[in-house]
Amino acid sequence: MTYTPYNYIENGCLVPVGQLPEPLQKGHKLAIKAFDNNASAYKENDIVRTSMDHYLSALNEFLVKEHIAQPLSNNSNAGITSKETSVSPDPSPKKQRPAKARARATTAKAPANSTPKPVELIPEEIRFLRRYVAMHGKVKTRVSVVRLLSSLQKAMMEKRIRKSSPYAKEIMQMQDQLIKAANRMGEAAEINITKANLAHYQEITRSQRIRDSIALLKRFVAIQGREGVQDKAKRLIAAMERMVKNDKVSKDDPYSARLNDAYKLLKLYIREKKKTPDIQSGELNGIYGLLGMTPSSVSHTSPRKSKGLGSVMSSADLVRMDFDTIGLKGKFREPMGDPSVGFTAMVFGQPKSGKSTLMLEFAHHLAVRHGDVLYVAIEEGYGYTLKEKIARIGAVHARLNFSEALPKDVSTYDYVFIDSVSRAGMELEDLVKLKNRYPRTSFVFIFHATKDGKFRGGNELAHEVDVIIEVENKIATASGRFNAGGQLKM
Repeated sequence: MTYTPYNYIENGCLVPVGQLPEPLQKGHKLAIKAFDNNASAYKENDIVRTSMDHYLSALNEFLVKEHIAQPLSNNSNAGITSKETSVSPDPSPKKQRPAKARARATTAKAPANSTPKPVELIPEEIRFLRRYVAMHGKVKTRVSVVRLLSSLQKAMMEKRIRKSSPYAKEIMQMQDQLIKAANRMGEAAEINITKANLAHYQEITRSQRIRDSIALLKRFVAIQGREGVQDKAKRLIAAMERMVKNDKVSKDDPYSARLNDAYKLLKLYIREKKKTPDIQSGELNGIYGLLGMTPSSVSHTSPRKSKGLGSVMSSADLVRMDFDTIGLKGKFREPMGDPSVGFTAMVFGQPKSGKSTLMLEFAHHLAVRHGDVLYVAIEEGYGYTLKEKIARIGAVHARLNFSEALPKDVSTYDYVFIDSVSRAGMELEDLVKLKNRYPRTSFVFIFHATKDGKFRGGNELAHEVDVIIEVENKIATASGRFNAGGQLKM
């Protein structure tokens, strides 16, 4: 059985608690509370949800790894043929054709007149359905089935797949079938999707395809700035010429101009024997925006400062530029928006207003989802109050680190919290230098304010940071550049 937030209470008595390691036994006790009342605590509390997702993933993986037998669901009707499972075989089994032959026999043909719609990006739902359809007729381990199920549920939880999706019904159906299959199978089983469902899923998965010009641009971006890619560049040039000759890419294609520029750059790279195929940064940003990709090695600059396209940029190029954001989700998204990589935030409030507790929770949120975090607890140090807050919030994660003073080098961290700037004795100039030294690191500066709302250096810093958060009476009010503007109650 694969345990989920929505079947845990019903099947909680089946969890082999006595065979679990101590951390999972403690997790089971917490899960009973978290998933009670239709998983209300799990749905409403971001920390509870994160903790329980980790617990369920560890529990299901442990049960598979240790080969602990799980009871079969009485109403299981998963489309699988058992192989090395705990299900007793039929005493007089019928002779079966090879799996590949059965797969061919049950595979539905696409309608003859169906033409896939060319798109820039395949929707998440279709990509998951393609992975599921690819399992049909093949023997898969229970681990691989659970892995696909977990990835699907994570995408739903993060709202990359929404209830409003045109394929929501198929996604829910796929989830149910995966759960039933995982519950029924042993170590491995042959996955067989019913003929009607398979035909319907294939019709969906074949309804869209990546536009040819976009596919070529992706290949171009993949070799951009790299050395020793002459052969790949020549093959890409040949592919571009072949696509144009066969009318798969025409002048009417919305990305023909971009593709033509890429073609010229590749020809120049080959002809002049340059070290790498280079493209101007502003143009590269535009291409990444079209592809729905985020380059990890590209420094994203403000359009007005970009030298890639000169001092003037068209509105079309500007809206296509892809600025590297952290993808913030959860309860902090509404007040703060989705900050860019290397953002700065200023947090202030009177003593005992709750700002340190809120920022500690935010630091844990970032560590769980977005990267390595350093919380510089200058105010409290390694004292009892800090330990109490960490335990109360549950702010324990391998990527969340603490120090009593700001290290000389923070380049290994994605996010740095300084609590507090007032106690550290840092001036505005120190904070600006720190930010300039580590442009890809995000900084959260925490200040103490007096009763009249004033604090040293705060007014000057307010003009330098991206987000300003004021905490008063356990309520945080945010404003800033990333569609920020709202309140968060603690």
